[in-house]
Amino acid sequence: MSPESTDYIGTAGRILTEAQTFFEEGHNEVAAREAYLAALAAARAIIFERTGEAPKTHSGTRNMLAKLVHEGLAFDGGFIKFLADGFEQKNDADYGPRTPLGDSDAERILETAQAFVAAARAMLEK
Repeated sequence: MSPESTDYIGTAGRILTEAQTFFEEGHNEVAAREAYLAALAAARAIIFERTGEAPKTHSGTRNMLAKLVHEGLAFDGGFIKFLADGFEQKNDADYGPRTPLGDSDAERILETAQAFVAAARAMLEK
């Protein structure tokens, strides 16, 4: 694995830890935002490993990952939808008005991000 991909996936793991802490403290909207950012970093790790470049924008990352999956990358396409939905959640948390997020929704978002990062890590370690 390239040093850049290693950095991206390491960042994803650190952000996930922070997201879990926010969730445990009852900060659901912030936890969801951080969970999304962890998945975004993991997506950039995959993209960098495959292409040698990582998009700087959220939409560029999502589009490039979708392109790689379309071209045959064995990665759950549902994770691409998670990136799209997560971006909306992040914007809501960052710019408001904040829509309250219940515990079960925040937990589901966190679990999906954890699965995303784990799948990315497994792919990168092959």
